Amino acid sequence: MREGVTPADPERAAALEIVHLLREVALRLDLAVGEFARTTGLHGTDVRALVRLLDAERGGVEATPTWLAKQLGMTSQATTAVIHRLEAAGHVERLRSRTDGRSARLQVSDTAVALGWQFFGPLLDRLITVTSALTAAERTTVGDYLTEVTGALD
Repeated sequence: MREGVTPADPERAAALEIVHLLREVALRLDLAVGEFARTTGLHGTDVRALVRLLDAERGGVEATPTWLAKQLGMTSQATTAVIHRLEAAGHVERLRSRTDGRSARLQVSDTAVALGWQFFGPLLDRLITVTSALTAAERTTVGDYLTEVTGALD
């Protein structure tokens, strides 16, 4: 094996194997997102925006255009273009902010949610089945690990 590809330390090598599995999961999820984008005529960035908006709704966060720009790591101008495309496709609505009547909040339309479930529903069902097979302690461990990985990526 090439030097530096696999660490000599067995603990580090075992950890690296987990990281490689995580990378494989990320790649496969990205491929699924790309396929969804192709089949719906959306840009990959548009799909990422929809996912972040759905995450905001699930987390009780009011998603504004400024918030979305930060989430996507894009300029406000580029984010505006994404929002316009999503609005034109009927996937996002601009509504009045609940906290500031002068600003807008973004909400994913019911039709976009239904389209997402139609495409991703079978995948989500398979992932839920795999996750449900874990014990409560295992789910806690995996959840803690993924939370720490997310933090390490920031």
